[in-house]
Amino acid sequence: MRILKLLILVFVLGITSKTSAQEIYNADYTFTIEGLAAGESMRLAYYLGDKQYIKQESLSQEGGLVNFKIDTLHVGLCMLVFPDNNYFEFVAKEPRVIMKTNKDDVIGAMEVIASEENAKLYEYLKYNNQRQMDLQKIEDNAQLNDEQKATMRIDMDQKGQVRQKEFVEKYPNSFMAKLISTSMDYVPKEAPEGLSDDEINAFRFYEYRKHYFDNIDFSQSDLLYSPVYHPKLMAYTDQLTLQQPDSLIAATEYLLGKASANDEYFKYTLITLLNKFAKTKVICQDEVYLHLVDNYYLSGKAVWMDEVGLTKLKVSADNLRNNLCGKLAVNFELPDINGTKQSLYAQSAEYTILAFMQTDCIPCEKVLEELSKIDQTILPSFKVVTVFKEGDKAVWKGVLMGKTKSNWVNLMNDDGALNSERDYNVQSYPTLYLLDKDKRIVLKRISASQIVDYMNTVNN
Repeated sequence: MRILKLLILVFVLGITSKTSAQEIYNADYTFTIEGLAAGESMRLAYYLGDKQYIKQESLSQEGGLVNFKIDTLHVGLCMLVFPDNNYFEFVAKEPRVIMKTNKDDVIGAMEVIASEENAKLYEYLKYNNQRQMDLQKIEDNAQLNDEQKATMRIDMDQKGQVRQKEFVEKYPNSFMAKLISTSMDYVPKEAPEGLSDDEINAFRFYEYRKHYFDNIDFSQSDLLYSPVYHPKLMAYTDQLTLQQPDSLIAATEYLLGKASANDEYFKYTLITLLNKFAKTKVICQDEVYLHLVDNYYLSGKAVWMDEVGLTKLKVSADNLRNNLCGKLAVNFELPDINGTKQSLYAQSAEYTILAFMQTDCIPCEKVLEELSKIDQTILPSFKVVTVFKEGDKAVWKGVLMGKTKSNWVNLMNDDGALNSERDYNVQSYPTLYLLDKDKRIVLKRISASQIVDYMNTVNN
C-alpha cells in the first residue's frame, strides 16, 4: 500500500467539457477490506495531472465494507484513501465495481469480483509486486557480488519489458494497457548510413522527441486523469527542449496543438504551461509566458477565463513587453544627487548594470556592497547606474556616501517620472539588469553573483 504524499481536499475547479469529457454516471463502487474497523473515514480520490482531489467520503461499515455512490466521475485512475493517507488505486471506467482485499496486503490479497478493468489492472500489479520482491531478494543476497547483482537486475528489467509488451498485446483496449504504453520509451529507428557519431545521436534524439507522445490519444481525456501525462509534459519542456525562449515557444505551440484535440487536455496543458513560465526562475524565459498570454488568453482561446482574470493577465503581460531579453531597455532621464538630469542612453560603457533600489532596504544595501566589489578585470568597461525609488533625499545621500563608488551614476525616480513597473517590471527591491553597450537587455532580475558568473562564462 502506498502513502499519499499530497491530497488536496477540494474539488477541481471546472476542468470539464460537455463535448469531450469521458464520464461515468451513477457509479456504484463497493470495497470490502479485511482488517478495516467500522466507522473509519474513507475517501475516494482521483488524479488530475500532478494533483489528487477528493471526490467523496464514506464511513466504513462492519466487516470492512465501504460503498460509494457517485453521480458523475471522470474515467481514469482513482484511489481509495485510508485515514492515515495510505491508499490503493483502481480504474474508474465502469459504473459498477466490487473489490475485496486485506488492509495489510492490498495487492497480494486483492480479489476483483466485478470489474474487468480492475481484474486486468491487478493481474499486472500482482506480477509487478512479485517482481519488486524478487529484485529486493537480489539486493539482500550477500552471496552475490555487485557485478552479479547488476547482471541479474538487467535480466529482470528486460523480462519486465517483455511482460509489459505481452500485457499490452493481450489487453490492448484496457486502461492499464494505456498506462503501460505511455510509460514505455519509444525506440528510435536506425539512423541512415554515412552519418558521424554526433549526427547519429542527433538523429536518434529528434526521432525520440518526435514520437514522444505517440502512445497518448489526445482525443480521449482518460490519461489526463492519471499520473502519467503531467510528467511527460514537463519532461518534454524541460529535458527534450533547448531552454531558449524561441525553442520553448515552439514547444508550447506543438504541445497545445496536440492538446487541442480535446477541450480538457487543452485547458490543462495551457494552464500548466502558463503557471510554469509565470513561476520560472530561469532568466529570460518570461518571453514564453508573454507568448502564451497574448496568443491564447488575450486572443480569446481561454474561454474559461472571466474578465477580471484576463485583466490581471494583461497587466502582468504589459509589464513584460518593454523589458524582454534582447530588446533595447527603455531610456529615461532622471536627476542625480546634484539635481542634474542624466539619461540612461548617455552612459557609455561595454556593459551597464542597472540597479533599482530604495533607501530603507537592507537587501539593497547588501547588493550595493556586492556591486562595489565586482572586479574590473571580470567586467571590463562597465558602469553602474542606480535608480532609487522616490524617498527622503538626505537618507539617499547617506546611502550613496556609504555604499556606492564615485564613478557610479546614482539617480532618483522623482515623482515617478519613470514607470519602473511597466518599463522594467520592478516588483520588489533590489532589481538588477545587465545591459550591453547598445543598452540591450542581456540579463534581468538577477543577483550580483549571477552577473559575475555570466561574465566569467563569456570571458572563458
